[in-house]
Amino acid sequence: MALTLIAVACGDDEGGGSGGDLGVARVELAIDNDDFMNQLAVIVAEERYWPDLGFAEDVEYAASDEYLAALFGGDVWMAQGESDAIWAAMAEGSVDLVGVGVEKDVEAWFLGVREDVDPDDLSGLKISGGPPGDRNITVGEHILEDLGYSPDDLEWVSIEGGSDERLTALVAGQIDVAVLQPRHLLPLDEEGGTMIYEEYKDAPQEVWVTTRDFYEENEAAVCAYLEGRIAAKQWMAEGDDYMDNKDEAVGLAEAEPYNLDPSEGDLEEWEAEITGNWSLDGGSPVAGFEAWNDDMISNENVPADFDWKEHFEFGCLWEAQENLGLEPNPNPDDL
Repeated sequence: MALTLIAVACGDDEGGGSGGDLGVARVELAIDNDDFMNQLAVIVAEERYWPDLGFAEDVEYAASDEYLAALFGGDVWMAQGESDAIWAAMAEGSVDLVGVGVEKDVEAWFLGVREDVDPDDLSGLKISGGPPGDRNITVGEHILEDLGYSPDDLEWVSIEGGSDERLTALVAGQIDVAVLQPRHLLPLDEEGGTMIYEEYKDAPQEVWVTTRDFYEENEAAVCAYLEGRIAAKQWMAEGDDYMDNKDEAVGLAEAEPYNLDPSEGDLEEWEAEITGNWSLDGGSPVAGFEAWNDDMISNENVPADFDWKEHFEFGCLWEAQENLGLEPNPNPDDL
């Protein structure tokens, strides 16, 4: 099996082709970025699990900031991205979306400064958490408050794109402070900068989402997708130090047909992603969902009456967890 990179055309195709018991022949997935660990997790699911779960054709995969447009247009039938954007799309409602699981259940709160910035004197400096409305602006505000500043003590600058673009702007001197991710520790250090805040908070900060029409017509495919993704995470996390299968997993990505060439920084993401970012069982506690939803309402990402529970279906997730010998998460009794 193989992972095929596809262009995001936003067409009206019926996703997945024709299949057997699953109703579709392959996984068609769009993710919001092409980070190495994102790609590696998909490759492991494809090479070790999805074929045995009924997907007969090679996975098709797109990494694009247009990942939701790809889902809306029928280019893919599953999307993975940051929950603030997905919550907003659910609330907007032009396409009926349903969340089915959690990719990352811990939110990294990391703040970096460029070379020659005094971390004890940030007042008046330029900071970015992304474009207007980005969740990372809120994260940055919380971090500054933890550090004893008012968010208004700094000048907020809009940087389009994600955290990689903020790192680029930071080392180029366009800004002085940036909300970053754990994978930026090494490249920031290499450029003389410093990560001055590193915390992890429980939150369903990145989720898997499909359309309700697809879910209702192809529930078996959604269940198989989730079981493959979660099984891959469980396998990758084996060992007391989470390293038992690292070399084999990376070898899959480096070999034909993928031919990925991970950098030292990419490889250093392994432990940080598995221990401090990924949801290893594909879920998140109800309390985390509630806190996240409250934050989305406070930030006006969604209306005050938005009920996240109306936009999630956990049946496939619980089935996958049971098949893999895992406890249900979120706990059905808490819903």
